[in-house]
Amino acid sequence: MLKSSLSRRAFLKTAGAASAAGLAAASGAFSLAQEVEPDPSLTGTLVFWGHGDHPLDYIRVEFLKKYPNVTLDWQQIEDHGAKFKTAMAAGTGAPDLYWMEATDVALYGAQGALLETTDMIEPIKDQLVAGKLNEAYVAEMGGYFGMPGDISTSGIYYRADILDELGITVPDDMLYEPEFLDILTQIAAAGKNAVLYPAGGATVGSAYWSWFDAQYGGSGPTSCDNAEVTINDDAGINAIKLIQKIHQTGATLEADWWTPEYWNAINTSQLVLDLAPAWGRGFWESNLNDDVKGVWRLAPLPRAVAGGPNTGVWGGATLVSPITTQNPELAKIFMQFAFGSMEGATAAGNWGIIPPYIPYLEGPFQELTTDLFGEQKIGQMWLKMANNLSLDFCRTAAYGAATGEILQPEIDAMIKGDEDIETGMQKVADGLAEILPDYQD
Repeated sequence: MLKSSLSRRAFLKTAGAASAAGLAAASGAFSLAQEVEPDPSLTGTLVFWGHGDHPLDYIRVEFLKKYPNVTLDWQQIEDHGAKFKTAMAAGTGAPDLYWMEATDVALYGAQGALLETTDMIEPIKDQLVAGKLNEAYVAEMGGYFGMPGDISTSGIYYRADILDELGITVPDDMLYEPEFLDILTQIAAAGKNAVLYPAGGATVGSAYWSWFDAQYGGSGPTSCDNAEVTINDDAGINAIKLIQKIHQTGATLEADWWTPEYWNAINTSQLVLDLAPAWGRGFWESNLNDDVKGVWRLAPLPRAVAGGPNTGVWGGATLVSPITTQNPELAKIFMQFAFGSMEGATAAGNWGIIPPYIPYLEGPFQELTTDLFGEQKIGQMWLKMANNLSLDFCRTAAYGAATGEILQPEIDAMIKGDEDIETGMQKVADGLAEILPDYQD
């Protein structure tokens, strides 16, 4: 995985997670409506590399019910990211299937190192959430490379009971300025915390920047064709200014991301609101005490501009196959089953991620209830947000290096006022310009 990636699978390696069974229970797992009719005619072998406790584990079980004579060799490899990059550089030894961040899809896809899936995607693309579908599209190649996987939409998690006591309402549609900043100011005045801002900005700071840049209409660190630096355009600068304004409310919790200190702040009802991705719910449910579950609620992110996106991307992945696979057609059959069928999408949803398959999202996902959010049917909220993702924001080949290696170390000085924002962002842009050729053909 990329050093700067912030995904559920990244956190699994550093903090551990609940068992697959526990996550399924927490997600309110659905059963398929009818028995699958087995098709013994399909044969072959597919190898997948990844961490243990993965959504593809659940999907594998359902696939084998339908295609019992296919061999699915799932290899749990702790350093699979490094091993995968080595195999791709060597041009041999890579698996048939891999769970890849959007920035790597752009990088390897543009190099012609991934199996093209345009013929598979085109007939079903109207059944896939557009904002996620975009991440499998490689502009330089004019085609799709992989199958859209986890929709990593993000929203507000908040303690409805405590905010009610404080006379604070979190609406489903508001602007950051002034509504959301006013809410944070009120929370701070009550002696509570809202929104994590770790010392140094860390990975959370660059994640916030990505959300806000997209919401202000930005394309990300670069243009979507990866041709020019856009990290310090108006949207990019406004994103930093918004993080600074949030920090200046005095409500932010200064703690490292998802550490014991963070969970303690939630379990003691000190942290009463945070911004988090959809895939974070499973980790919350694993780390929260029972007495603080069921009282949280979900709302969309505020909008940066009226009518603009009310969510953003943090993490999420695409299922890809290297061009070296010896079973390209079988790989595509599995990909489509995984995230383009009711069986596969239901299995993914049961594990705890949000698949992009619209028939599932508009069907059983709408009835989803969880331990964390209690009676609230969060599927309805997540679907609305997924349909509101920015179509102008792109995680190109340079995205990971731009946000993790160049922007992230500079964020804190700008947020804390130690460096002028325009000056700091120009420095970031200059650093990105130096390395951008390394991520272009």
